[in-house]
Amino acid sequence: MYPTRNRLLPRLAALLLLVSIAPMLFAADWTYRVRPQDNIWDLSSRYLKPDVPWQKLQAYNKVADPYHLPPGMTLRVPIAWLRVQPASATVVAVMGSAHVQQPGETQAENVTPGMTLGYGAHLSTDANTSLTLQFADGSRVLMEENSALDLDQMSAYGRTGMVDTRLRLQHGRVTNAVTPMTGVGAHFSVETPGTISSVRGTHFRVTADQGQSRTEVLTGRVDVGGDQAHVLVPKEHGVAVSDGAKPTQAQRLLSAPTLHCPVQAVNKLPFVLAWAPLDGAAHYRVQLAPNDQFAVLLLDHVTSAAQLSLPDVPDGDYAVRVRGIDAQQLEGDDGVCLLHINAHPQPPLVIEPLPGSKVRDTRPRFHWTESLEAASYVWQLAGDDSFAQPLASETQLTGDNVRAPNTLPYGHYYWRIATRSKTGKLGPFTDPMPFDLVPQPLAPEVGKPKSSKNAVSLGWPAGTAGQRYHIQLDRHPDFAHPQIDQTLDQPLLQTKKPGSGTWYVRVQTIDTDGYAGPWGAVQKIRLGGCLTCRIGVAAAGGGVVLWLLL
Repeated sequence: MYPTRNRLLPRLAALLLLVSIAPMLFAADWTYRVRPQDNIWDLSSRYLKPDVPWQKLQAYNKVADPYHLPPGMTLRVPIAWLRVQPASATVVAVMGSAHVQQPGETQAENVTPGMTLGYGAHLSTDANTSLTLQFADGSRVLMEENSALDLDQMSAYGRTGMVDTRLRLQHGRVTNAVTPMTGVGAHFSVETPGTISSVRGTHFRVTADQGQSRTEVLTGRVDVGGDQAHVLVPKEHGVAVSDGAKPTQAQRLLSAPTLHCPVQAVNKLPFVLAWAPLDGAAHYRVQLAPNDQFAVLLLDHVTSAAQLSLPDVPDGDYAVRVRGIDAQQLEGDDGVCLLHINAHPQPPLVIEPLPGSKVRDTRPRFHWTESLEAASYVWQLAGDDSFAQPLASETQLTGDNVRAPNTLPYGHYYWRIATRSKTGKLGPFTDPMPFDLVPQPLAPEVGKPKSSKNAVSLGWPAGTAGQRYHIQLDRHPDFAHPQIDQTLDQPLLQTKKPGSGTWYVRVQTIDTDGYAGPWGAVQKIRLGGCLTCRIGVAAAGGGVVLWLLL
C-alpha cells in the first residue's frame, strides 16, 4: 500500500528541510566549557562515539598539552562525533482510559503512571481521558481525549543534554511545554497529516482533526511547514492549515479572558465559574485539573456561554483555565483560576418548609433527604438570616426530620441544615431558608341558600385577598363521589339544581400559596319540588343542616 498524497507531502517537506540544513547540521559543533579537574581522555570517553579517538578531539581543538586543559576553555565537538543513544518518555500522569501499543507487539496495553515508553510506541486516548509524557530533557506533552500519537523518534546525544524528539499526531490535540534547548543537535517536532511544527524550546499546542492542522504558540516561536512551504509563528499567534495546503500567514490569538475567580473557598456545589465575554470568541474551552501543572484533565469542555458549572469534585485545591476559540478554531491564551474546594459533605436536599413558603403548625416539622455521606446533621432555627442567636439548634440529628422544640408565635423565621460525615467533618450549611408562620385559613360555613326554579346559589364569608375556595356537593356525607367539585375565585357557587332530595355540601379555603385549609362544617340540603321555599337550619351531629324545601 503506497502512502497517500496527504501523508507524503509533509514528509517530503520535512526531507527537503533536512537536506537543506544537513551541511550546516553536520558542520555544526557542540561546545563544552572546561571545568577544573577535566582532562581530554575523560571528556572523550564521556561524550564521543567509541570509534572516535581522543587524538581527533585534541587536533580539532588545537590542544597543545592534553595533560592541561585550562578551566573555562571552550572545546568544540562536531555533532557527528557525539554518542547517540535511544531516549525514552515517562508517563507522568494519566486520567481515564489510555492505551499503548509497543513496537513488535500485536496487542495494546493500558497506560499506567510511571510507565516508560520508547520510540515507535503508539498511544491512544479514549473520551474523557488525558495523560502527560515527560521526555529526557524535561519537556512535557499533555495528550488530550480522543487522540492518537506516535513516538516516532527519541534519541539523546550522550551526556550533552541534547535530545532529538519527533512526535506524530495522527488526530486529536496535544499541548507541548518544551524545555529551552542548548546545542545545535537538539530538536523537538510534532507532525500531523498536514504540517510539521518544529521548535527549540517553547510552549505550543497542536491539533489535527477534520482535515485540518492547527498550531497555537503561547511562548517562543514555532516553525510550521507543509506542502513545501514554511511559516514562522511567533508568540501569541497561530496558524490553521488544511491537509495538503501551504501554511498561510500567522494570525494573532485571542487574549486570555478575564475570569471571575472566587476570593474565598468554594463551599457550595455546583459552582458556576463565569468570565467576561471575549470579543471574537465563538466558543470557549474550559479545563479543570488537580493543580496548575495541568498534567491530567478532570474536565475538558467547549461551551458557547461565558460561564460553566464545574463538576462535583472532592475537597481540595484545583486549577481551571479558560480560553477563547475564534472562527478559525484557533484557541487563544489561557485565563487561569486557582480554586480551593471545601464543600463536602454537601447538605441534604430540603423537602419542607421550602424557602418563601408558609407554615401553619405552631410547632412546625422540618424535612430533608438523607445523604449517604451523613453520619448526622446539624439543624438551626433563627429569627434572622445571620443565625447570630439561634432560637433552636440540634447538633447530632439522625434521620430525615425534626420538629421545633417549642410552640412558636406567628412571624418570619429562617432555618438551615448541614451534614456531618462519618469522619466527623462538618460540611457547609444550606443558604438561610425563610418561611412565614401564619394562622390556618378560616373554615368557611355556607350561609342560607338562595334558589330559583332551576338554579341554586350558595355563599359564605370571604377570606383575604387572593384566597380561593373549594366546594363539594355529594349525596353522601363522606364525599366519596361528589357531583359538584369546583374551585372558585369568589365565595359564591351558582349552579343548576343537581336534583331533588338530600344533598351534603362543604367548603374549604385555599390560601395564596396553594395551601388548603380545613373543611368547614358539613351542611345538609334537601331539594324538593314545590314552588314555595322554606329554609330550616338545625344542628345535627356537630354539623349544620340546611333544609331547602321547594
